Amino acid sequence: MATPTGPSARTPDSAAPPPRPAMSDRTPAPVARQAPAPPPALNRSRTLWLLSFLTGLTAVVFAFLGREEHLEVIAEQVRELAPDRAASTVDTASDVVLVATMAAIVLVVVVESLLVRRMAARRGGARAGLAVMLLAHALVALVAEAYLTVPGGDGLRDRVVLVAWVALAALAYLVSLAPSVGRWLRER
Repeated sequence: MATPTGPSARTPDSAAPPPRPAMSDRTPAPVARQAPAPPPALNRSRTLWLLSFLTGLTAVVFAFLGREEHLEVIAEQVRELAPDRAASTVDTASDVVLVATMAAIVLVVVVESLLVRRMAARRGGARAGLAVMLLAHALVALVAEAYLTVPGGDGLRDRVVLVAWVALAALAYLVSLAPSVGRWLRER
């Protein structure tokens, strides 16, 4: 018959384990502090920024889909500025203006998204950078309105998208100025 092993196999006359020695250092173990949750105003601001980014990219998609109409309007503008230019030069200038305007919208969206990400990560200066970008945002929207919309009622959809793009960004920035967001950004 085999003898059982383990704690239940101990007999009263067997030796108990030695007592555990006292800790030599009374400093508690390091525990990482959790970052405080972002305030609801910041979450709302991020949602509005996201909607603004989607609206800006929608403007680029609409411009790409209606590029033939836009190229005709831009070509007319170029011919008014320089009537003696060759047709190939006018076409090339129209292409450059259209692509540059769409690229400017995409660039604004990318830079603003990086700044919003920086703000959500509690990095300094993000709101100041967003204020500067909001001015650039408005300027790019004005340029886009000049080149990416067709005159008259046909360009209403494009104008509405551009106005919504700027309005959502401005509202998102204003929400990010809430006192709770400022306290959260300064909290360490």
